[in-house]
Amino acid sequence: MQCVEQTEKLELDRGLAIDPAEEKAVLRKIDRVILPVMALVYFFQYLDKQSINYAAVFGLQEDLGLSGQEFSWAVSLFYFGQLCSEYPAAYLMSRLPIVSFVGVTIIIWGSAEMCLAAAKDFNSLAAARFFLGFAEGAVAPSFMIITSNWYKRSEHPLRVATWVSMFGVSQIVGALVMYGVGQARLSIEPWRVSLFIGIMPRDCATAWFLREPERKLATERLALDRATRDHTTFDKRQLKEALTDPRTIHYASMALFITIPTPITKFSSLVINGFGFSQLQTMLVGLPGGCVAFCLTWIGALGPLYIRNSRCFFGVLLAAVPMLGSILLLALPARMAWGIVGSTWLAGSSAPPLGQAVGLMASNVKGNTKKSVVAAVFFVFYCVGCIVGPQLWQKQDAPRYTKGCITSVTSWGLLIVSFLLYVVLGRRANRTRDKLTGDTDVSSGAISTDSDSTELQDHAFRYTL
Repeated sequence: MQCVEQTEKLELDRGLAIDPAEEKAVLRKIDRVILPVMALVYFFQYLDKQSINYAAVFGLQEDLGLSGQEFSWAVSLFYFGQLCSEYPAAYLMSRLPIVSFVGVTIIIWGSAEMCLAAAKDFNSLAAARFFLGFAEGAVAPSFMIITSNWYKRSEHPLRVATWVSMFGVSQIVGALVMYGVGQARLSIEPWRVSLFIGIMPRDCATAWFLREPERKLATERLALDRATRDHTTFDKRQLKEALTDPRTIHYASMALFITIPTPITKFSSLVINGFGFSQLQTMLVGLPGGCVAFCLTWIGALGPLYIRNSRCFFGVLLAAVPMLGSILLLALPARMAWGIVGSTWLAGSSAPPLGQAVGLMASNVKGNTKKSVVAAVFFVFYCVGCIVGPQLWQKQDAPRYTKGCITSVTSWGLLIVSFLLYVVLGRRANRTRDKLTGDTDVSSGAISTDSDSTELQDHAFRYTL
């Protein structure tokens, strides 16, 4: 096996001479098609998640007769559905063409979203939220895999930031929509996203918007970056490796620490409304929160372009901002209403550190089956955090929600430790590989364009930090 891989590598090294100008032209074409589709879908997904936040201010609990605990469960049940979908999604993502699979799930998700408008009580709302989460569960893991299938590792931060930053955009648009119409039945029609299947090709080798020489170049540049393509086989060896690799749990712990504080994004409108702002004022004063999240996402994406191997350190910065917001929510006196509002802007910025963690996974996990399994485990813990978190934000604690804020501060602190530990372990692993291969320059050389090796099997692979 090793001799075959070495032979493939030598053949590729002789044949791959990519012109930088041609590569940039191909990259621009890929960006023009792939990124807008992913950004549009993620925008609607975040808008959907925000809708219950706005609905709470405009009388959802009163209209459906919900108690404070039932509202918390309505938030959590979405993630129970998403949790139940992760196992079948992990298998199907590795067995089916990833684009076709996620396209179908998006259409189902759109249909489930429209059922929310028919909710009459807690039971019907709970059922709709559960099935909505079940349908949405595969979107984020699939997007991580799609990003790694189309882009080199150095290009991941900007591309992940493009669709993750839709979190902030959706906050702004959602609040403006609610301010304008004064009601909260937001829906996503299937036709808006069914275009996903027709527009996005499976991978570089089948891209309809590239000419044949450009398809070859797009595929070869990923081979030079030691990336692997989309396959439709489920490798049990990669499954075992994914479940026994300590980094899988490391990624999962990041997901947990990021999502336990996320209820602030669902409860921020209630917090602001509870400090004396009217319903419409609550929509408007919450707008800067989306701007803060948008800007932080792009700081995390652009910073590593200028400082090499700094993704984790920017992750620390991005985690420190919502941590500061949670501390201020706890500490500021009630008379400082605008200070409380500003604190919610900071505390609700959970998407930027999530984008940083997803970007690390996209760059540092290889192998078709392993990527699917690791992404699924990551989002299982993501769901666990989203289920547990809202239970700490109860109506009797309003408007300060002390228990939730204390938990958020602790969780963000643990995430900072996780990012720093990732740097230490990654540097140690890279040094070990340098000693084994006697080579610290991994920019030269390539793997087969049809390779499905994992990062542990590929000894020339180096972790991006």
